[in-house]
Amino acid sequence: MTGPDKPVTANASRVEPNLGRIASRIFGIIADCFPVAAASDEFGYFPQVLNPGTRWDSWDRFCQDGVSDAVERLRVEASAMKQLSHDEGAAGPVDSEMRVDITLVLDSVETLIEQLTIVRVWEVQPTWHLTLVCVGLTEAFESGESEAVRRRIAGLAEFIDQASSALRDVPALFRDLGLEMVTGTRRFLAGLQPKWPELDLALTSLDRFEELLTRLPVRSRFRLPRDVFEQVLQSHLQLRLDSRELESLLDQEIREMWELLGEIAGTPLTPVGLEKIIERLPPPPVRDKGLLGLYEREVTRLARHCVRKGLIAEELVLQCPVRVEPVPAYLTAVRAASSYSIPARHPPTGGAFYVINAGHPDEVRKSYQREYRMLIAHETYPGHHLLDIHRWNLPQQIRRVIERPLFYEGWACFAEEIIRLTGYLHTPADRLLLARRRLWRAIRGQVDLGLQSGQLDLKSAARRLTATGINPQDALSAVRKYPLNPGYQSCYTAGIRRFLDLYDRYGGKGLPAFVATVLGQGEVGFECLEKVLDQNRKHRSGPGLD
Repeated sequence: MTGPDKPVTANASRVEPNLGRIASRIFGIIADCFPVAAASDEFGYFPQVLNPGTRWDSWDRFCQDGVSDAVERLRVEASAMKQLSHDEGAAGPVDSEMRVDITLVLDSVETLIEQLTIVRVWEVQPTWHLTLVCVGLTEAFESGESEAVRRRIAGLAEFIDQASSALRDVPALFRDLGLEMVTGTRRFLAGLQPKWPELDLALTSLDRFEELLTRLPVRSRFRLPRDVFEQVLQSHLQLRLDSRELESLLDQEIREMWELLGEIAGTPLTPVGLEKIIERLPPPPVRDKGLLGLYEREVTRLARHCVRKGLIAEELVLQCPVRVEPVPAYLTAVRAASSYSIPARHPPTGGAFYVINAGHPDEVRKSYQREYRMLIAHETYPGHHLLDIHRWNLPQQIRRVIERPLFYEGWACFAEEIIRLTGYLHTPADRLLLARRRLWRAIRGQVDLGLQSGQLDLKSAARRLTATGINPQDALSAVRKYPLNPGYQSCYTAGIRRFLDLYDRYGGKGLPAFVATVLGQGEVGFECLEKVLDQNRKHRSGPGLD
């Protein structure tokens, strides 16, 4: 990173302000046109950027005119940023740090443009708009400002009506998921209505939205066109693999995990045999506060472990705590599992771990709850939470606000291996559960690919998923949501394999040094990260790109 050990030339110093200005204009356009999506981490292809001047006064312009206007403005700024790397004669050399930042912004912008103009989730997914409704209101309430809430509510009915006008060519699956989410959204708004009677108009608009969905012409096919899906895999998700290469990688992971499971068990295993072993393991030690109490205690233990092992400073743990909460009712229609979220804020003040089915008495008895320590490591320490609080502490705005699915999920899966490598998990049962989780994710990736290729329908996909230990009802619920974000399920397997490979080749200075280097870069591409790690190995110096 730029610092006292890295001189910056006078010419390069003239390039940097131009980069910052163009990036600020790009982020400003996104925050101005899509203030809710840009402020949240619910919408993965959007940089997490805020525009305080407009965030409460307006809702996102997910309509033909709004999207076209945003795309036109973004293309102008992207062209200006591309020119930066070509105008070295006039502005001086562009150093490698700035090249990384330029690439990071351009990749993010070009992906967002293609999502808006080609994938067009805002035209085909009713849940997209309903999620914006709930996230936008929640953000206003969490601000603690009554005026912010009033401004958000004032434009809500119009936003819902805009959503009704935007939807076209909707798949039946997405229509059905939208109708399910309307119920949770109405419950959410009705619960707020006694204090905020202004929500009457929004509830009336929501009724119209539901009526529209019930009579909306729909299509049976929900898959993306093949060429679009390949672009999503290669570029949007940063996998750099086509579907055949990805299928081969997933097959390899599944073979390796079955071999590992057999090695741990001392005998070859079948899916039925594996589940019998899992069922014999003791259930999690639930006491007071049920599942939430169990998870809260485990978050605390993992944080202390990471401090002792030198993976995080204790003061950062205290400054950025993890709240453990049930998944909000309005998000259950689009949530397949527990998840983590952090507000767009520099410096960070903490995040939330949302637990699926937290209040259901049968949830704790499900076989996958025996993996609760791995799940919590994935979502909090040293997984998503550790990554995100370091990202939001970075000095460069560009690297703070951009997430990449492959990096994000790959790191969280690698985090489960970190707690094994540091001795937190050490028994044969722990190793068995870790391998089973990797097997489960690879099968999910296969299911995702099968749904997009047409080789699997929803019922056969759900049956395939039951091989991971999920009961049939939960399996069907999960696979119905995968097509909302096609290809994403493969990021877990592809990502952990990339991180394990990097650690195998560049982890010689120890795990704390490896973790510090990775977290100090932001979510740059793996090619850039490897250059940093290689340079560190050669020069035994701090993280840097030169």
